Amino acid sequence: MGFWSTLFGKGKEAAAPSPVPVRELSPRWGEIEVQGESFRRDAMRRLFDELGLPAGGVTQQTAHLEPEPSNPYDLNAVKVVIRGWHIGYVPNEISAEVATVLGKGQGIAPVRVWADPKDGTWRARATLFPSVVEPDRDFAEEQRAVAYVPDEPDFIPPTTVTVSEPTDLRRLDSTRMRIKGIGNYVGWNERRAVGGTEYVLVREPDNSHDPCAVAVLSNGRKVGYVSAARAKILAPLFDTIASAGYVVGGTGPSDDSVQLWVDIPKADALRAFVKSRSS
Repeated sequence: MGFWSTLFGKGKEAAAPSPVPVRELSPRWGEIEVQGESFRRDAMRRLFDELGLPAGGVTQQTAHLEPEPSNPYDLNAVKVVIRGWHIGYVPNEISAEVATVLGKGQGIAPVRVWADPKDGTWRARATLFPSVVEPDRDFAEEQRAVAYVPDEPDFIPPTTVTVSEPTDLRRLDSTRMRIKGIGNYVGWNERRAVGGTEYVLVREPDNSHDPCAVAVLSNGRKVGYVSAARAKILAPLFDTIASAGYVVGGTGPSDDSVQLWVDIPKADALRAFVKSRSS
């Protein structure tokens, strides 16, 4: 298979020539942010057309996870397919583990997909094993509404954390990801003031819900968490460095979104950084 056909795919997947075992996967990895959606825009557009959401929206679906051992760039690659449309891949940091669990079979898992064709370019995010099941949204219907009133408080008393001499990781190769749980720490009307281009990641080994938890701070205020799947990868590396915190980049709200985003160091880059400090 050539580079471009591997990268962009052929669109809708043909039915398998023979039955393969399919198993329902458990959320052992926590939330998993699907990678490569930007290379699958046409498949995403066709998927949302099939769902009757030509203007985009949010939908809860069942994803099929299919090993792709013929992938020339990752022998452990695992495709994410929704309703026959190949929309991305399991992150390569955990693809080997997922592929091992699947063996020669396939898996199914719940997935939340957000997609928006603003300015004629489809942008999408897909999350396997979403911790929060959101209601489906039709952006065309919302655009026809007079106003959108969020079901969140305007202001939330801040949770502040003091971090002394954090380690700067902004030069490392990273992936921009949504900050999780913002609604628990930042009010709707506060996000534009709180969000910025610099955040600090802090380990919370005593977190009662997740011993691998990694909190996200903005100007000393907790604004949420790194996803559980990424935190599982980051935690042992951060614990090896043993810094009070880690400075990373990110972005605040835009004109049409109040979502906050944080730049998470890629696992390989962070491992190399840890190795360089110990040598």
